[in-house]
Amino acid sequence: MISLTGFSSLCLSTILSLILLIPNSILTIKIKYFMFIFKTSTLLICIAFLSLIFAYITSDFSNFNVFQNSHSDKPLIYKITAVWGNHEGSILLWICMISIYGFFYSLTSKSKDNFKIIVLKIQSALFLIFALFVIFTSNPFLVNSVHLEEGLGLNPILQDPALVIHPPMLYLGYVGFSLVFSLAIASLLTTNLETYWIMEIRKWSIISWAFLTAGIALGSYWAY
Repeated sequence: MISLTGFSSLCLSTILSLILLIPNSILTIKIKYFMFIFKTSTLLICIAFLSLIFAYITSDFSNFNVFQNSHSDKPLIYKITAVWGNHEGSILLWICMISIYGFFYSLTSKSKDNFKIIVLKIQSALFLIFALFVIFTSNPFLVNSVHLEEGLGLNPILQDPALVIHPPMLYLGYVGFSLVFSLAIASLLTTNLETYWIMEIRKWSIISWAFLTAGIALGSYWAY
C-alpha cells in the first residue's frame, strides 16, 4: 500500500510539472495558480520520498527496493540512510531536492512574476527529465511478486554514520546549482530584465557552494 502511495504521488507530481511546461500561448495560468500547482507538485514528491522512508522504517519487504537494501535487524539509523544508499532511492532524493529548491525560490524571490515563472518552468523541466527517468528505468516503488519475510541487508561498506549526512549534504550542493542554472537561462530568455536576478543568482550560488564544500569535506573524512 505504501509503495502504491509513493508511486502515485511521484506520477501526480510529474503530471503537474508537465502542465507547468505548457506554453502560455496555449494555456494561460495566473501567477497564483501557477504557484499553487508548483507547490502541490513539490508536496507530492516529498510525500513520495517520505513514503519510501516509511517503507524502510517498517521493513516493508513487499517493496523490492527495501528487500534489496535493508534488513529487519538493522538499527533505525541504517534503515533510514539505506533509502539513499542505493541508486533508485538516491535519484528520488535528487528530484525531491530539485522541487524543494524551486519551492524556496518561489517563497523568497522578489523578482517580477514573469521572470519567476520562467525560472520555475526551467526548474520543472529539469525535474521532469529526472522524474521520467525514475518512473521508467529506476522505480524505487516496484513490488515483489512473492511474499518475503526478510531483506538482503545494506551494503556493509555503507554502514557508517557518515552516510547519514554526507550524501544529502552533497546533493544539496549539486542540486542547488540546478536553480543557478535555471536563473541563468531565464535571464537569457527575458527581455528588459532588471539586475536583481544577479543578486539572486549570487545568493543561491553561495548557498549551493557551501553545501557542496561541506559535502565534499565530509566525504573525504569518510573515505580516509
